[in-house]
Amino acid sequence: MRLQTRCFCGPSPRITRALPRGPPPTLLALLAHHHRKAHTSTSKQPKDDGSIAQIDTKWLARWESNPRTFQSPAVSNKPPCYVLSMFPYPSGSLHMGHLRVYTISDVVARYKHMKGFNVLHPMGWDSFGLPAENAAIERGVDPAEWTDQNIETMKAQLKRMGARFDWSRELRTSSPEFYEGTQRLFLTLFKEGLAYRAPALVNWDPVDQTVLANEQVSPEGISWRSGAKVEQKYLQQWSFRLTKFASFLRHNLELLKGHWPEKVINQQHHWIGESSGQRVTFPVRIAQPDGSLQHESIKVYTTRLDTLLGVQYLALSVTHPLVERLCETNAELKAFVKSVPSLPVGTKAGFWLENITAANPMIRETDENGTERPLRRFDLPIFVAPYVLGGLGTSAIMGVPAHDLRDYDFWKEHRPDEPIKFVIAKEDAVDTLNPPRTYSGKIPKTPHHQQGVLNENNGKYAGLSCFMGSKVFYETLKEEGMCLPTKRFKVRDWLISRQRYWGTPIPIVHCDSCGAVPVKDEDLPVILPKVKLTGKGGSPLKQAEEWVKTTCPSCGGPAERDTDTMDTFVDSSWYFMKFGQDPDPQFSQMPVDIYIGGVEHAILHLLYARFISKFFAKATGDQRFLEPFARLITQGMVHGKTFKDDLGRFLKPEEIDFTPEGRPIVSDTGSFCNVTYEKMSKSKYNGVDPTKCLEQYGLDATRAHILFQAPVGDVLDWDEKKIVGMQRWLAKVQNIARIAAVEVEFFRTTGSFSKFSPSQETDRAASKLMNELAIAIKGVTTSMEDVYSLNTAVSDLTILTNYLHATRPEEVGPQAYVQSVETLLKLVSPICPAISGECWEIIHGARSIPLEEQQWPDETQFGRIEAKSTADINIQINGKYKFTLHDQPIDWAGGLDPQAWAVEKVFETKEGYRLLNGRNIRKVIIVKARDLVNILAN
Repeated sequence: MRLQTRCFCGPSPRITRALPRGPPPTLLALLAHHHRKAHTSTSKQPKDDGSIAQIDTKWLARWESNPRTFQSPAVSNKPPCYVLSMFPYPSGSLHMGHLRVYTISDVVARYKHMKGFNVLHPMGWDSFGLPAENAAIERGVDPAEWTDQNIETMKAQLKRMGARFDWSRELRTSSPEFYEGTQRLFLTLFKEGLAYRAPALVNWDPVDQTVLANEQVSPEGISWRSGAKVEQKYLQQWSFRLTKFASFLRHNLELLKGHWPEKVINQQHHWIGESSGQRVTFPVRIAQPDGSLQHESIKVYTTRLDTLLGVQYLALSVTHPLVERLCETNAELKAFVKSVPSLPVGTKAGFWLENITAANPMIRETDENGTERPLRRFDLPIFVAPYVLGGLGTSAIMGVPAHDLRDYDFWKEHRPDEPIKFVIAKEDAVDTLNPPRTYSGKIPKTPHHQQGVLNENNGKYAGLSCFMGSKVFYETLKEEGMCLPTKRFKVRDWLISRQRYWGTPIPIVHCDSCGAVPVKDEDLPVILPKVKLTGKGGSPLKQAEEWVKTTCPSCGGPAERDTDTMDTFVDSSWYFMKFGQDPDPQFSQMPVDIYIGGVEHAILHLLYARFISKFFAKATGDQRFLEPFARLITQGMVHGKTFKDDLGRFLKPEEIDFTPEGRPIVSDTGSFCNVTYEKMSKSKYNGVDPTKCLEQYGLDATRAHILFQAPVGDVLDWDEKKIVGMQRWLAKVQNIARIAAVEVEFFRTTGSFSKFSPSQETDRAASKLMNELAIAIKGVTTSMEDVYSLNTAVSDLTILTNYLHATRPEEVGPQAYVQSVETLLKLVSPICPAISGECWEIIHGARSIPLEEQQWPDETQFGRIEAKSTADINIQINGKYKFTLHDQPIDWAGGLDPQAWAVEKVFETKEGYRLLNGRNIRKVIIVKARDLVNILAN
């Protein structure tokens, strides 16, 4: 057994005052006195709440006066570690979800600090957005003042929970210093052709004459402001070409496997989407005004190459490059494109490009020598059609009215007298390259999508299955360079325009001569002007006439600023880069090592952040930006206890009484309440004020309770009554720290530990204690690295605490006992920093090196963990420790069905039967390395 030697600091006044008066007693007498005091002072209900409040006050003040900041790697000899939690919207006060995520974040940051890392753990505010604008309209306040007041309130709450953020890097997305960077990002994308303006669908309130966010529209399609039925209409909107990076975004998800939750990766896969098809080139002929012919081509993406000979027209989106070019000389086309935003959803409108026609590349002819070659018969009309989405695929489609309903409706609108050409019949296929030349299938009368066989309208290919027909068409066109295999993605370009005030102004000036012109770099930021908010009349920035009227940066003529603001997702798509900036560019702290936040942001926020990061990686060649978040931790929501009557009505606390047995009843009727756990909300009367909880129970017990009650990724059912368990545990930690302090005080006074006569029995006991320490260190360290199992870290710490609480220093030797308590406090420190820090000072004095600056313990310093012939299996129900199955077979998890074996063993115990009888067991999780079984049950 190896014991760690230690040099103790000066005497502790606290311990000196605690010693009994009179002649100096023997050390064993002192130990007995303090051990009896420790054991008798622990009651079922911890008493001295005031002492906890004093400890909190002391350590909060200590952390405030000694802030922890990140040092540039240029001057620090520690390896950097970037721990980041998703920054909050400053709504006015923290809720329990905030308290959970920031507790997790703070625990991880404190642990990494003790592991020797130079930890960057910043905090900021997602302070632009619709709620502040709504508050300004409803209350008649300035959204900036309202936001700043909320930030100060929430910042105080974050500090109250003991979170040690690097406040020197605090940012607010609504500050000009930050949104100047957002505007520069926009202009960079604009100059690279990745930011563009085009018609897009929006929610329109016809009464208030304003655009509504999705959150402002009820499930029934009603505006929450005016009560009007919301319309959808086209407006000119700014978008980012996210689709240009779709393949990159999807395939790089492979890099995140094992580092991100699988469900999040799957959600990203699904949202991005991917379909395999072909890109077909259609030859195009443009008749010029002078009678000459100009030849070009249009590329079309399709997944139904088998319908190629059924193409009757081509349709282009209003943002297709050819359309944009033609608008420069075709006034009628330009007017049509401008009218598109006013057209209704589902419109069949279209603009026929009379002087442009296309040829079907599969039409063949045979010369006198019998050689087959393409026949360029330019007989396909080309339309500009709003139903073709720009930015999706090639922004062009091949119109097959017989086999696509939208194409059918469009064709009937614009060519009502021309027949529909069906090319697919419902008939058994003849999979041969030499089908019958005369073939007549069952031709449907209405459009259909089903596959079948190629009918006689396909000429010599009639009789082929759709699959074989696609293959033959592909091989034929591939030889001529007219068809290539390609993929298309479901994800759309990112629409970032908002007809809102409280957001980043778009740094674009509109000039009649020059079009959309970027603001010059030296004129950034474009400051948000002051306006009176009414919630009506479209973009509020239009009211700021002096601000809107400006000069064109290009020609110097009169121009107008863009009056839209950016989606707040743009702010959060790069804020982590701002946090990680370092004076020396080579030390930019990217990627984020550990990113922590709610799973509700698993799609859009993460997708947009990945898009912007990949843009930087491509633009700079810096692979640190390839993926912004090396590891993602998604925590579950916090649910509150709700009470309902028989009609399902949510009950207020004052409407509830309790029976002598503690069952809730409805005050008026005496009937029993229906008790469930649901998402916290004011309407359900199940919210919990984090500040009140921290004041009542102390920051340490609250933090430990948050971690212990459920695994990080699971929903946490908030039950405040159970915090008392954490208070009892921390009371034991304080008691054993006081016992260790007596030993240390004796050492300081005499220069040595008490006269201790080691024996075989004490050696065995000390060796067993060291083994328990090694097991605890391994378990807690594993949980800290895993993060998702932080609840088991608390379980391991309570087990070690109970072991030490039942051990007397003379049973193991005073030095081994003190070292064990020191180790326990180090393991507790990230979770319960105030009480553990206080205990450290009780032992070593206020002038000692603080506990949080100590090195994280290493299990190997306590010797190898002894091999056991049996195993003690810790049983958890829904992530909460319940009891231990002692002396089980060492290879208990090596059987064919260890889950079933474990459940059976649990049911054999009285406690297990009581806890699980009648419940539905959803899942059994086994962690063999830690002899742990977690049973998830309803």
